Amino acid sequence: MLVAWFWGVEPVLPYTGDDVIVFCLGDELGRKPNYSHDVNLVAKTGGWTRRPFVALGPIRSWGHVPAAALQELRAQLLRLPSAVASMVRTIRHRRRPHFIEIPLAPWSFPTGRAAPLDARRYDLSFAGNMINEGRRRWVLPQKTRSRRKLIAALEEIARERPDVRVEIRLFDSFHDAKLVEGYEELMLQTRLAPCPRGGFRETYRLFEAAASGCVPITEPLPQRRYYEGCPAVQLGSWSLLPAAAFRLLADPEQLRNRQQAALEWWSKRCSPKATAMLVAEGIGETGRAGAYHDRGQ
Repeated sequence: MLVAWFWGVEPVLPYTGDDVIVFCLGDELGRKPNYSHDVNLVAKTGGWTRRPFVALGPIRSWGHVPAAALQELRAQLLRLPSAVASMVRTIRHRRRPHFIEIPLAPWSFPTGRAAPLDARRYDLSFAGNMINEGRRRWVLPQKTRSRRKLIAALEEIARERPDVRVEIRLFDSFHDAKLVEGYEELMLQTRLAPCPRGGFRETYRLFEAAASGCVPITEPLPQRRYYEGCPAVQLGSWSLLPAAAFRLLADPEQLRNRQQAALEWWSKRCSPKATAMLVAEGIGETGRAGAYHDRGQ
């Protein structure tokens, strides 16, 4: 069993074979690794298909459509080499590679227990960065556009309803936001957790929010198996956040029900145990076994 990160440069596996299972993490573009046909199973975050990289629901919900279209075109062009190479290998091997999708899960797991919602310090909170490190392009990425709209909505809530406790913490980089002291405590002390998309259509924050007992609020989620039954409140635009938040905060029973549903979804669909069961199921579906092939590295 191997863990391979796919950030920019694809790794070369030390060995391959029908007894090898690879956990491929970190690929935001949804590419098919070159080693896919040489192993039993690739359990991958971020998908492996040509599903839209930018689009979140109908085109009217994108915002800045020309910029979004350019980003989508760029992503598809970056995906193209791996897609073509995979088709060639499929013809050569006379079989398709075996993939399963696994959730991102939290970047860091909460260590405390999920407190009752009425005992939490913040009604809404967001701690994060606005743009990926090293990616300051002339066309703003969807991540930045999405998060700017979210911050504007949170500031509107703070202006209109001073009684609603809003906490905003902005950082220069992803790692600053995730590793700063107090991030996990902030999640454990938040009732409603807006979860804007990251560098691609998913975000660690959704899983962190569910595991921390928050009520997640998201943009439209991609169609993935582990999102089935996800109790997050999905909004077509962050401009709808104030009205949605006010409705939820005015209904304590609905909040408690959604918190319980989020904790159950996390446990049954996305926790380490649930992911292990998903991978075991994927192994069973391959029906292949054999010796691995050492590459001498």
